[in-house]
Amino acid sequence: MDVRRVRGGELLAGAGAVGLLAVMFLAWFGERSAWEAMPVIRVLLVGLILCALTIVVLTVTSRTAAMACSAAVITIVAGAITLLFVAYRVLVNEPGPNADVSVDAGAYLGLLLVLAVIAGAWRTLADERTGAAASLRQTARVLAVRGAARPPPPERDPGRPAAR
Repeated sequence: MDVRRVRGGELLAGAGAVGLLAVMFLAWFGERSAWEAMPVIRVLLVGLILCALTIVVLTVTSRTAAMACSAAVITIVAGAITLLFVAYRVLVNEPGPNADVSVDAGAYLGLLLVLAVIAGAWRTLADERTGAAASLRQTARVLAVRGAARPPPPERDPGRPAAR
C-alpha cells in the first residue's frame, strides 16, 4: 500500500463518494432522505459510491495505474447514468409549489456530489503518472528487458538501386 500514489482525481472522487453517502441521510424531499424517497435511485447512488471508493482502493493497492483507470471508466459510466436519474428527479420531476413535498437542500447537494465523483473519475483518467517513482521504475524494467537500442540502419548508397 502506497498512500502517496493518491492524486487529485482520486481524492475528489473519494471525497465526493464519502460526502454523498453522508448527504443521503439528510432531507432530500420534504424531510425524507434519499434512502426513503428514491428506492431505485438509491441503488444507483450506492453503486456510484462503491465505484468511486474502488478507484481509491485500487490506486493505493495496485502496482499499475491501469486498474484505477479501468475503475474510473466504469465510474464515469455509472456516474453519468446516476446523474441523469438524480437530475431528472431533483430538477425536472420536482414537486410543484402546491405539492405537500418540497425539494430540500440535501437533494441539490447530492446532485453536486454526484458531479464531483464524475469529475474526480475523469481527472483520474487524465493522470498519466509519468513522473511518479512507480512509473519510472516500470520504465526502467521495460528497458532492461528490451536491452540496448538498436543502431540505426546504414545509409543507402545513392548510386546503388533500391532492393525490391
